[in-house]
Amino acid sequence: MTRKRGSFFIRSEGANEEAFKLGLGWLVQLVEKDLAKRRARLAICTKRNLQGVIEDVLGGSSIRMLGKGESVTLNEKVEVTLLTERERIYSWPGPILAAFPSKRLLDAIDALYDTTDVLVVPWTIGEVQYWIDTWGAAEFPSGTRPASMLALDPVLQEALRSLTETVNLSTGISHPSDRAAAIGAFRALHGAGIRFDATTVRAWLVAEGKWNPRDADGVMEIAKKVSEGKRVHGERPSWNTDIVKIWRERAAKQGTGSVE
Repeated sequence: MTRKRGSFFIRSEGANEEAFKLGLGWLVQLVEKDLAKRRARLAICTKRNLQGVIEDVLGGSSIRMLGKGESVTLNEKVEVTLLTERERIYSWPGPILAAFPSKRLLDAIDALYDTTDVLVVPWTIGEVQYWIDTWGAAEFPSGTRPASMLALDPVLQEALRSLTETVNLSTGISHPSDRAAAIGAFRALHGAGIRFDATTVRAWLVAEGKWNPRDADGVMEIAKKVSEGKRVHGERPSWNTDIVKIWRERAAKQGTGSVE
């Protein structure tokens, strides 16, 4: 179920020209290793973000071409086209360089199921830390990775797998029965004394479960409220009374750790 996606970030702050150049160099390196990755996307929030650092590096002619939807070529190796928050695409089987992205832009990228590689040049690290944690992204060029965010309780993992198999992922939890399933799963876990962190739940749903990030946000909010003992709108019986026992048994068979 895991997406085989390369995820990277550059540790930088603000309009860092050198960081952006390093990101372009990353695209060239990918092509040198795999010619199938010669077509890439430069992802920015809006076309106005082409001004400033990006224009200084690429030049006015390239910026005008990108702004008109045309492609530009880097080092005679990488064919780059633009991707913005306003563009609606559902597939991109190649690499993406995200320059100074917003959460909205990163969510749109994360929703592309077949993207091969993503590198983020942030405005601030704090704004993209959740994305780094979600994907276990490696710092470029050092290759250093953060501690995994997905070291979940094995029973919780089985619960999330069951929820993923139950919910219609094309609509998320918009249908009342799917919303009830999400609420019921966390109620059952909470009642059994199994702890869960809502942010980590979201990370697993996006990176492992292939959920749309917006829908994963909705589940995260439910998990947070349940963990805090709050009532959640739309709650109703949705799982067998022995579901936690079933999840424990599955976790034991997987050998993923203690399920006491």
